[in-house]
Amino acid sequence: MGKVQVLPPARRRDTTVWAYAAAGTTVIVIYLATSSAARYMLPVLVAASVVFAIAGGVARNRPPSFLPWCLFAAAMAPYSAADAIWGLYQVRDADVPFPGVADMLYLGSYLLFAAGLVMLSRQQSGHLHWAGLLDAGIVTLGFGILTWAFIIAPYLRSELSAWPLAVSIAYPVADLVLLSVAARLMLTTGKRTPSLLLCIGWLLVLLAADGLYYGTMATTGTAIAEDVSEVAWMVSSLLLGAAALHPSVGHETPPSGSKERMSRKRLSTLIALILVGPLIVVANVGGIRTQPVNVTVIIGMLATLSLLLVLRIAFLAQYAQNRATEARTQAQYLAASLREQEELQKQLSHQATHDPLTGLANRALLDERLESTLVRCSATSPAGLLMLDLDGFKEVNDTLGHPCGDELLVDVARRLTSRVREQDIVARLGGDEFALLVEGVDALALYDYTMRILDSFEDSFTLVHGFSVRVTTSIGARSITRPTTPAEALRDADIALYRAKTAGKNRAVFSETP
Repeated sequence: MGKVQVLPPARRRDTTVWAYAAAGTTVIVIYLATSSAARYMLPVLVAASVVFAIAGGVARNRPPSFLPWCLFAAAMAPYSAADAIWGLYQVRDADVPFPGVADMLYLGSYLLFAAGLVMLSRQQSGHLHWAGLLDAGIVTLGFGILTWAFIIAPYLRSELSAWPLAVSIAYPVADLVLLSVAARLMLTTGKRTPSLLLCIGWLLVLLAADGLYYGTMATTGTAIAEDVSEVAWMVSSLLLGAAALHPSVGHETPPSGSKERMSRKRLSTLIALILVGPLIVVANVGGIRTQPVNVTVIIGMLATLSLLLVLRIAFLAQYAQNRATEARTQAQYLAASLREQEELQKQLSHQATHDPLTGLANRALLDERLESTLVRCSATSPAGLLMLDLDGFKEVNDTLGHPCGDELLVDVARRLTSRVREQDIVARLGGDEFALLVEGVDALALYDYTMRILDSFEDSFTLVHGFSVRVTTSIGARSITRPTTPAEALRDADIALYRAKTAGKNRAVFSETP
């Protein structure tokens, strides 16, 4: 039995998009290649196919929100009907009534398109963002000036009666509404999916075709390059159908993270749109300077544009200030974190080399100092090592408890450090054992040093709870006048301490090792 290759769903759906695009392209080629009057019904076929493409794409791809696409499908139904009416008149080589039913259907479809775009924009860009709305307003007003100068103003100068004039102007106004929503969609969306790009392409091609058709109609009275506009309308319809069929229509699109920010490209575009009005007046397009009404309208639009730009710059300044504040806050937080880390590092380093109860150096730090000190010892640079063991400490622990014993150890540590120099090392080796490392002290000075330590235990220790205890200490001392290993020095001092303990305690014994 042969193997059956099953394509993944995404691949099949991509094939559907390409097949739809190929079929639509074939229809357009036939429209351009044939001269038969029946070709005017081909745009009806393309427009109607969009309704089915949207229905199939929505059912298959499950977009996050069905409403925008339902509105687009609903808009293409009267759009297709209007194309059918227009095509039938063209087939019969008869003049299309204007204004007529087809115009009402077209304008109705534009209203549904606008509603669908508003819903899609909300879905894609999330909450209301004033910066994006201001950018969309600037784009709309910039193109609004062009629309007024090249389409609306020529219509106003024409001899059309009120109703045909109103319908003629309604088309470019509807395009401006679509442009406004499309601008918001483009300027406030984060990552653009292929489906969203196809949807934006549909709008841009549709608006370009409308601008070409109605612009030439307004200025010359006839539609120049009508076939170009017709092909563009069909292409725009195919793009909308492909947008619905593409599998990415079912993906969530994250909104833009920083809508207040303005790129250099966007700023250049907005400035160019603001300069359109003055250039039209300077160039005196269509003799516009001789028409006070047109100049007044353009100046009003320019004033509104300037206000929107000022507001946009204010948003940009606020955004920059907020970012600067965030940067300062982050810098302060980072500095505080670094200080905390440094303090923690110091604490960890201190804990690694100091006794947690008394705060004295521990055996590790004592070994480190012994290592660096004893290798430099000589007759002219002697050192001394004292090993101390408290006498009677066990009785304190047994009678008063370990908390009192710990308190006593802390007091002993405090008393020892008060009897030595700042550069000397006092260490707790564990339990009630202590050690002192002194530098620059010969044997005679070490003897006086040791006696001073013994005398410090003459006074009793008063604990927090009022207990007065008296403990003494036994000391083993070693004077070091030659390079010695830490192990050897500790051994000799420990032997001397043992001898002091066995000799009756509360005394000091000096090692006989030179």
